[in-house]
Amino acid sequence: MIWMVKFRTILLGSLLAVWAPGLNCQAASAATPVVVKNDGPSPVQLGFDGGQNKTIAPRDTARFSLDAGDHSSQCRFEGAYDGCNIEERFTLGAAKELNLTLRPMLTLQHAVAMSQQGMLTAQTTRDKAWATKTLELAGTAGDCADYAAGKLGTVSTTVRSGMAISNITLVNQNLCGDRKTVIQTMIDGAPLYFEPRFITFRDRVGRTIWVRQ
Repeated sequence: MIWMVKFRTILLGSLLAVWAPGLNCQAASAATPVVVKNDGPSPVQLGFDGGQNKTIAPRDTARFSLDAGDHSSQCRFEGAYDGCNIEERFTLGAAKELNLTLRPMLTLQHAVAMSQQGMLTAQTTRDKAWATKTLELAGTAGDCADYAAGKLGTVSTTVRSGMAISNITLVNQNLCGDRKTVIQTMIDGAPLYFEPRFITFRDRVGRTIWVRQ
C-alpha cells in the first residue's frame, strides 16, 4: 500500500495535543519520560529518530525517553491505516513527563473509499451538523462566515445529528473564494455537501475511526 499522508512540523506542547489526546506537559527536566498507550484495535509499531520500533499491543503501554529538541517519529498500526495521531516531525519542549495515547488514522480519501466499499459507515456528527446545497458561491469571506446568516445561510441547511449517509463521494467546493474538499451525498433526491468535520466514520463494530483532514 502506498502511503500518501503529508505531515507538518509542530510544537509538541501545543498542536500535538490535537492529534494525540492524553498529552500532558509538566515542569522542566533534562530528559523526558514518554509513556505511550495504544488505544487502537490492533498492535502499533512506534519509534523515534530512526531508532528501533517497539510493538505496543492494544490497551498496552510502552515507555520511551526523549530530550528536548527536534525529533522524528515512525508510527504504523497493523491493518489498513494511513498512520496515527502523532506528527512525523515535532519539537519537544522541556517537560517532566508526557502521556501519549495513540489511535489509528485514515486520510479522508481513504475513509471515503472504504465507505464506498462497505468497510466503514458514515453519519453526521452528534453535535449540530450543517450542509450546503451548492458547490459554488460568489462573495467575500464575511458573506460565508456563518452557516445560519449572510449569503452562506441562503444555501445552507441543518441536518439531523447522527443520521446515516451513504453513496458518498469527494468533490471540490468554492464558497466565497474558500476552496476545499467536501463530502457529497444525496438526501431526499437532492445533493448536499458536508465539510468533513460534520461527518463521523465508524468501522463494522461501531468504533469511531479518526480521519486526518
